[in-house]
Amino acid sequence: MKIGFIGAGRVGTASALICILNLEIDEVVLIDILRDLAIGEAMDLSHAAVGLNKTVKISGGDDYNLIRNSELLVVSAGVARKPGMSRLDLASKNAEIIRSISKKVSKYASDAKVLVVTNPMDVMTYIMWKESGKSRREVFGMGNLLDSVRLWERLYFYGVKEIKKAWIIGEHGDSMFIPKSIVNVRGDVDWNNVLNEVRNVAAEIIKRKGATIFGPAVSIYRMVRAVVEDTREEIPTSVVLNGEYGISDVALGVPVILGRNGVEKIIEYELSYEELENLRKSASILKEQLKKLGY
Repeated sequence: MKIGFIGAGRVGTASALICILNLEIDEVVLIDILRDLAIGEAMDLSHAAVGLNKTVKISGGDDYNLIRNSELLVVSAGVARKPGMSRLDLASKNAEIIRSISKKVSKYASDAKVLVVTNPMDVMTYIMWKESGKSRREVFGMGNLLDSVRLWERLYFYGVKEIKKAWIIGEHGDSMFIPKSIVNVRGDVDWNNVLNEVRNVAAEIIKRKGATIFGPAVSIYRMVRAVVEDTREEIPTSVVLNGEYGISDVALGVPVILGRNGVEKIIEYELSYEELENLRKSASILKEQLKKLGY
């Protein structure tokens, strides 16, 4: 399998490294507007791969011809979130970047699935889907898995002994929430406190070190693995809805089955009235942002 990483910044290269070291991949390409950066990162990754007996062809550059025949593209290119900025603050700047990338994806890798990471991730997932002309199952976003990973970390921190299922869904942003009706953990939890900490932790990391890198990279790897190995596992994923949960024409996070074909199935749990309202609130916020961007 050939995988393309569009965006050779810290998240793109860290996720590429984790995927190279843990998956059976034939070829990896890095694309970035900074040609020398992409080439240099590809060279460095090649050394890391060979050092662990991985014979993967790795190349980089700014020429989108490189992504031809890719089965999966991971898009993290865009302006990074700065201290004090919300994910939605990035919308207008990154929308233009994603529109440009979507046209090149359509031209050079029309059969590829696309995993969107660029923030605001739900908005960019929708724009990638809309502009690329791909099906809903071929374009999906990484956000709620990262939110859920952060949730699990907090649950273990507070003494939860076992987590069978605990997702965060909705917007990858301030309106994210925990659907407690489908949670299955062993231990007592102050859910409001935990949710508040999860909502704010990315801003805290950005304040302290400038960016979130390793959490996103591992979350990307887990979603890439689901496609590469066709695990068909349940993962909270941003996907364009078309009537599911009574919501249409917007991308936001819900539980899906992720596999070789991308989004194999959107799972519609029987949520409580309050949880459905929270999901619709996320959809409303994201639709308003899309409207401002002309969608």
